[in-house]
Amino acid sequence: MALEADMGLTVEDIKKFSDQSIPETSTYMIDFDNGRLSGKISGIKAVHQYIYKTLKTECNKYLIYDLKVGTGIKSLVRQGLTSRAYIESDIPRIVKRALNDKRILNVKDFKFDYPEEERDAVKITFIAETIYGSVSEEVVV
Repeated sequence: MALEADMGLTVEDIKKFSDQSIPETSTYMIDFDNGRLSGKISGIKAVHQYIYKTLKTECNKYLIYDLKVGTGIKSLVRQGLTSRAYIESDIPRIVKRALNDKRILNVKDFKFDYPEEERDAVKITFIAETIYGSVSEEVVV
């Protein structure tokens, strides 16, 4: 009753919306090691691939992509002029802005590591909350 009074919704409206499911999206699976497309994926696998591909893509570098695709993390880290504290405070904002997909609800719990074998790189680990559930993501940029 309170929900109906506060929002003007009826029980029928609530049932109608709760019965709707999110349409499944599918995409080609990218074999990053061999540089080939191999089959199709959907669900959480497709979201994982989207996150990886988006974070590995440098914005404003490839003509095929819109200016909104990718991040500037690689150039930020490679400058060598910014402190780790600044990088670690700015990367969550950059990642949240870059992952503007309706399947991703939130990104949180960022952790950073600096691989010794890659001088100008940062390993970013975080949790992505998606419409399919939460998944841990890890990308070296």
